[in-house]
Amino acid sequence: MRKLTIALAAAVVLAAATPAVAQAPQMTLAVGKPGEGPQGTVTTVLYGELVRVSGNVTRGGESQSVELIISPYRGTPRRVTLRADSSGFFRHVHRPTIRTSYAARMGTLASRQEPYAHVRPKVGLRASRVRGRLFFRWTMQAQPEHVSKIAWFQRRVSRTRWVNVKKLQTTRRNLSRRFTASLPRGSQRVRIFVPQTPGYLRTTSRFLRVRGLGR
Repeated sequence: MRKLTIALAAAVVLAAATPAVAQAPQMTLAVGKPGEGPQGTVTTVLYGELVRVSGNVTRGGESQSVELIISPYRGTPRRVTLRADSSGFFRHVHRPTIRTSYAARMGTLASRQEPYAHVRPKVGLRASRVRGRLFFRWTMQAQPEHVSKIAWFQRRVSRTRWVNVKKLQTTRRNLSRRFTASLPRGSQRVRIFVPQTPGYLRTTSRFLRVRGLGR
């Protein structure tokens, strides 16, 4: 019993004398909407809206310089130098105009995540009457070389179903168009639908309520 007590005491002393193995520093990175809302590896915004990119270095990153790499789809990456605060936290506000990924580095340490901001084109639709004839104007904000050149003018036929009324096309120089369309007689809800491309998610305009005059 005496030998067992001595052995246990020696083991305790040895464990206390053994230095703790330091954990390697880690860098996390997340993206979300501006403010203090939730963040994750993916967020979605309309063209022209802001995103918040936040990161943290678990140890050794206090008040250190951090390089944030902003990589737009088929674009040239841009590097922004940030400085972490006393707890290793850093943040940056960015306005992506196309699908964009984010990464961060501090020396040889790189972020474990590469979050994305997906972007939807900003689409507008207006209606006007000229001498009794109904005209529409479709506008869109996006990078012309990467957004869909084709869109659909749609009307709603049930609570969850829309049908195509007219196919529309734009050019790289002009992302707006004035057009007319034949609609059934009576009140109609209409909108613009823009398909997805590699750089942009699909999107729709807000619907308009107009009165059709019949085909």
